Amino acid sequence: MAILGKIRERSIFLIFIIGMALLAFVFTGVFDGNSSSSQDPVLIVGEEEVGIDEFSRQVDYAERSYRMSTMQAVNFAYEQSANAKAYAQTFDAIGLQVGKAHIEQFIKNDPNFSSDPQFQGEDGSFDPNLFTDFILDLSQNNPQGFEQWKSQEASIKNNLRVQQYVDMVSTGLNVTDFEAQQSYALQNDIIDLDYVRIPYSVIADSLVSVSDKDIAAYIADNSETYEREKAIDLQYVQFTEAATPEDKVLIENELRELLNTRVEFNEVSKQEETFPSFADVSTEALTSFISENSDVAFQDAFVSENELTGNYANTLFNLPLGEVFGPYENDGYSNISRVIAREKSGKAKARHILISHKDAARAAETVTRSKTVAKKEANALLRKLKSGGDFAQLARENSDGPSASRGGELPEFVREDMVAPFSDFVFGNRVGAFGVAETEFGFHVIEVQDKKDVVKLATISKKLIPSEATSNLVFTEATQFELDVQKTDFQELASLKNYTVREINDVKILDESLPILGAQRQIVRWAFEEDRQAADVKRFALSSGGYIIAQVTYVKEAGLPDVEEIKATVSSLVIKQKKQALLLKQMADDYVSLDEVANQFEQTVSAAKAVNRFTSMLSGAANEPDVIGTCFSLEQGSISKPIIGNSGVFVVQLKTKTAAEDLSNYAGYKASLLNATKQNTQSKVADALRKTFELTDNRSQYY
Repeated sequence: MAILGKIRERSIFLIFIIGMALLAFVFTGVFDGNSSSSQDPVLIVGEEEVGIDEFSRQVDYAERSYRMSTMQAVNFAYEQSANAKAYAQTFDAIGLQVGKAHIEQFIKNDPNFSSDPQFQGEDGSFDPNLFTDFILDLSQNNPQGFEQWKSQEASIKNNLRVQQYVDMVSTGLNVTDFEAQQSYALQNDIIDLDYVRIPYSVIADSLVSVSDKDIAAYIADNSETYEREKAIDLQYVQFTEAATPEDKVLIENELRELLNTRVEFNEVSKQEETFPSFADVSTEALTSFISENSDVAFQDAFVSENELTGNYANTLFNLPLGEVFGPYENDGYSNISRVIAREKSGKAKARHILISHKDAARAAETVTRSKTVAKKEANALLRKLKSGGDFAQLARENSDGPSASRGGELPEFVREDMVAPFSDFVFGNRVGAFGVAETEFGFHVIEVQDKKDVVKLATISKKLIPSEATSNLVFTEATQFELDVQKTDFQELASLKNYTVREINDVKILDESLPILGAQRQIVRWAFEEDRQAADVKRFALSSGGYIIAQVTYVKEAGLPDVEEIKATVSSLVIKQKKQALLLKQMADDYVSLDEVANQFEQTVSAAKAVNRFTSMLSGAANEPDVIGTCFSLEQGSISKPIIGNSGVFVVQLKTKTAAEDLSNYAGYKASLLNATKQNTQSKVADALRKTFELTDNRSQYY
């Protein structure tokens, strides 16, 4: 019992260990993760596997902790697991280890451990012996807690190994003086140039023929651009479940029943019982009455007219006290509302400047002024405001409150939202009034900006949902369409039935959301089943109600697309390529002047001034980085050979080249380059290591 008591006393620390162990999957895979399942692993990185049990824990943690959708969590867990396994194998291969001293130093410096009183000595500092004793106690008396600690210890080791490895890589990064000078020159060297652009349009499209063989060759030559993963095209018809006018009448009648006093015979007491109407139920019983009869909980809050929504906002706001209105429809609900309270000027808008002092609540450590000084400063600011000072500017310059950056602006509030002295001033003074109020937080220089009347409504809401008969009808229609479309064309049948057909193209195997439909992982998984073929049809029930009848229209296998698939897109690119070749054939390798080029193709000579290497646009032309880059390689006064650009073929003449003045010190450029190089080092290292291992991705088998 003593041991159990000791473990209970240390439960907070155990919870921390468990929490940290869950978090540690970023680098380790948490519980050492060897799945007992005989199924394929979700992920294989080199020689390391991640089983479904381990992976699903990681997905669950990401969903709960980061509020991710399932597929977002799956992809997150995949990235983290792949990185972790790549790191671990690399570290083992190079013999990178973390010793006991490293772990002890980490624990000593981690406030989660060092600030725990049970690990602090008499002087208040972390005592490693106390921590060691605690772990020893766990090993002897709490096997489960000890296993959690071993997982945590493994996580710490791996995190430290990662940091060591990243530090080693970062240490090897450097920028030379020459690189700094080059960076400076790239940004500051400028040139002036003249150029002639021969647009591809000078050759008519009719003069260029494109065959399927040409397109196939272009696709092959640009395989990196056109290589694709497997994708599926779909079309679908949606059958929506929605309340009909008849359904709405039934729901409204339910609400109307609540407007009448109800008398029922109690079989137990053998007496009649009277139940009050919504209008007559006491204020004390309203919460319970609404809870029993409404799909939306009672909102015990005052609102101004502009906070009410829908077509009946004005009507509701101006109802007499105790009056009931409805049924009325708003935002998918049928409602009846009753005014239960009303306040004149019950909501206010104000801005303030907080002058805190060292003894005030929540005062920042940087605040050293006394209460007396704070009061004087607040009164001085008040005088400035009354003399026409800019409130927002004074707030930004002087306020110690979090609203300083907003010029002291506060959101609308009711009396109960603020501490009493602040509310008393605002609600006790006219709009436009200035003053100082003292609270536990210091002295507030206040301007009353606005006041609004407010009302408190009690509302019973019934969601406008389809009746059982309506739902059955929708189900019948969807099922019938699913059966009929097996025997006829999808589009023709939909047109005959006046159903709208929507298309979705290029769905990928790990997609979760579909256009318009949102999250529909069930449809994607079905579409990518191994035996799926074009024309296959299936009905899917939607979580929001209703059905989707989906059909696969095209299966695009992984690899390079067929000519027919992208003919329309690629043809224009092939035409452009052929025009380039024709223009180059017509052009000389060396022109005497740009005028000669311009005259040959009936174009004009244009000029571009103060161009640096980061300039990408030329006046009258498109984005032309290759043209500009070539210009910097020319000698002053020389004319280039024809240059293939994005919008045409160019010939340029370098007029002047002005080198940037040498700096006495390039340290700034050196530091900037080094910082840019080191940015995101850890993620870059992880990506680089991962590419050295063969990856097998089986996510789609499980999610």
